[in-house]
Amino acid sequence: MFELRLNNKTILLNWGTLAMRLFTTKNNTDISGYFDLMAKAGTDINTLVSLVHCGYEAACIKSNIPIEYTENDVCDWIDEIGGVFKTEGQLVNFIKFIVDKTILNVSNEVKEEKKKPSKAKLG
Repeated sequence: MFELRLNNKTILLNWGTLAMRLFTTKNNTDISGYFDLMAKAGTDINTLVSLVHCGYEAACIKSNIPIEYTENDVCDWIDEIGGVFKTEGQLVNFIKFIVDKTILNVSNEVKEEKKKPSKAKLG
């Protein structure tokens, strides 16, 4: 889990298959579209807000706590931690967290594919 530390509270964010599913559903895209949107996360405010909110929703679901905040609240969080143009800090670290988790998920799936035995019958 990633901790987004605000002035008076800490918001848990998570990224994995659930968050990716929430994000692709919310953005009406598939997994290839996910990578396209990730590539422009630094220049598209809607993508950035959606990533943070989906991370928040996934953390709530995983932790079995109610989802209380909206994307409008996410905008306030982003402002509180320095805004969208801050080149270092928590927002950038969360994007790095997403990239690391995405690469780990894709890498693990590739390894699993290589481990599967061939189902071709001989003879």
